[in-house]
Amino acid sequence: MPPKKNQKNQKPKAKADVKKKVEDKTFGMKNKNKSTKVQKLVREIESTTMSSAQAKKELAMAKRRAEEKKAAEQAKKEAALLLAQRAEQKVPFGVDPKSVLCINFRDGHCTRGAKCKFSHDLNIGKRATKKDLYTDDRKQKEADTMDNWDESKLRDVIKSKHGNARTTTDKVCKFFIEAVEDGKYGWFWVCPNNGDQCMYKHSLPEGFVLKTKEQKRLEKMDADARPKISLEEFIETERDKLPKTNLTPITMESFAKWKQQNEIKRLNDEKKNKEKAKRTGRQIFEEKYLNKVYVEEGGDDTEIAFDMSQFRKALEEGDENIKDYGDGKNVTFDIPQEKKHNDETKSETSVMAETTAEPAEATPTQTEEKTAESVEASA
Repeated sequence: MPPKKNQKNQKPKAKADVKKKVEDKTFGMKNKNKSTKVQKLVREIESTTMSSAQAKKELAMAKRRAEEKKAAEQAKKEAALLLAQRAEQKVPFGVDPKSVLCINFRDGHCTRGAKCKFSHDLNIGKRATKKDLYTDDRKQKEADTMDNWDESKLRDVIKSKHGNARTTTDKVCKFFIEAVEDGKYGWFWVCPNNGDQCMYKHSLPEGFVLKTKEQKRLEKMDADARPKISLEEFIETERDKLPKTNLTPITMESFAKWKQQNEIKRLNDEKKNKEKAKRTGRQIFEEKYLNKVYVEEGGDDTEIAFDMSQFRKALEEGDENIKDYGDGKNVTFDIPQEKKHNDETKSETSVMAETTAEPAEATPTQTEEKTAESVEASA
């Protein structure tokens, strides 16, 4: 830093100002150089003037230092914020972000708060311990059942077992709550609703209090101590609560009348439902196809009945002879040997009948007579 201008002349100037102030304050005093009391008073005035000037100077310097320190801290925060915006914290695939300390929170400028996916626990890195490969902790976990846990231990086990929530719903899994309340929850508990892929939350709701063995025992004793009534007594008490006025006694005549009215009402309701419900085309077709004989609905007054049993039988026989040994493109028809033999015999007999039915060749005399008749007819 370069030296200030006229730095050497500042001290004499300050002394001259102080001397001038002292002379102004002691102006008019008598015997300044002779009386010791007056000289003592002058020295006191001079010292107070000097101290007040020095105090003002020191106060100004302290104020300046505080402003410089505040500006330096502000510049440091702005620089750290700019660096934090450039660097994004990343975690490897498969690692729970809640097991990694947030670097922004560590530096003191994380603005996400509870919404931050990283952990804000400064001791999370210190608690990491190496896994002992020479001991099997499964037996230890089997012995560590829920009966010996308190509420904080239960929450820690839930957090380490399930990690971050994979869903956006706030509903808690009913199987999880039942397992916790029944004391079946533990390290090896699996949710019946698709295991770890359950869409509901596996975390205790807000305000949940885990009941201890003593509390459960006291509640059970209280429930056992309460008076219990049988089913017959409960029915009698409920019957006593019913009104006893404006009632109709049940007799055989009233019961028969009620039953008849109820049956009429049921039949009317069925009729109304049938009228409202319209049959679809599929239902109509199935009804016609399933009936052996159905009436063809025609436009005229005469209705013709068809017997479909022979048609269905022919279709079934034809389907049995169809064989497909490939992808449906080369379909073959297997004709039984008996049927084939019958068809051949029928064809032979038909050919023989045709040959016998052919007329005999005409004789020469017959042809001459026919030509003569045709000539006479033309003349």
